[in-house]
Amino acid sequence: MKCRKCGTECPDGNVFCEACGAELDTPVLPENIDSKGRVRKEKKRPAPKQKAAAPKKEKSPAEREALAKKIKGAVIVIAAIAVIALIMFLLSLLGSNQGFSEAQSIPLGRNVEYASSETGLTFTQKSSSGLINNMSDFDYICVSDKTIKVNGSEQPQWAIMLTLDEADRISTVEYYDFRQIKSNWKGQMTAEMLTKDNLEFGMSIRNVNKTLGLKPYYVKRTVSNDSIYGYRYYFHDSRSGYDRVFNYYVEFSDIELAVRNVRYNEINYARTILGAGDINAYTIRAEITEEEEDGEKSVDFSEESDDGEDSDSGDGEDE
Repeated sequence: MKCRKCGTECPDGNVFCEACGAELDTPVLPENIDSKGRVRKEKKRPAPKQKAAAPKKEKSPAEREALAKKIKGAVIVIAAIAVIALIMFLLSLLGSNQGFSEAQSIPLGRNVEYASSETGLTFTQKSSSGLINNMSDFDYICVSDKTIKVNGSEQPQWAIMLTLDEADRISTVEYYDFRQIKSNWKGQMTAEMLTKDNLEFGMSIRNVNKTLGLKPYYVKRTVSNDSIYGYRYYFHDSRSGYDRVFNYYVEFSDIELAVRNVRYNEINYARTILGAGDINAYTIRAEITEEEEDGEKSVDFSEESDDGEDSDSGDGEDE
């Protein structure tokens, strides 16, 4: 650095000229540089001392006992809620099967008094619902105490109808579960019409329900050891622009525990809302033919109308 007064070269960092003693114009130095250009050493600050953790206070016996009681109470409450939920679930299952199980337990070939004593059901010759009385021919009927609305009409959840033979023995038991059509008298909507190709001869009724994706709203048992399961469904026909409603029936052998026949018919609102309708409109019979050459069996479902002639249409007809 040069002194402006005498021109003497002075070392950088000097404040005064070494020759004339005049004050030199020194630049502002950083905080860690002293007037002589030396770097100051910063003193390290000691790290703050961490406070020692307070010793854990040990709970007294009374406090421990109170905590244990709280935990036990919480466990009891959770267990009680789980039990209640399980009970409600089981009751819902029992409620959904009520009526069907009673209908299945009615002994065929016995009189009404015996059936009533075995099942605990009370049978009368008429129901309080005129609509149900006109659904089918029967000798005795038992309906659910609980009701639901079907298409705006208050109806029992289910009904069991008995038909007697000449000796006053039960020959037919018919069960209607109106809960399956409570949302819509047409039943459950499907993508398309169900035909003979939807089921296979020999299928179990469990596989039938799974394959169709429907629950039966009608079950008929007879002394011939056959059961008929009826399903109500509808689909929108894009060609005609309206909904088509069908009753689809599966004849089930109680001895072989397998599907034997499939029947179905188209219904309409004007004729029926609750009833099962005429199940003989179309019959699809399962016939087993044997191939003589290799001994294999194949199932042939052939469609027939009431007069025995082959039907031109697989859609069924209006009632």
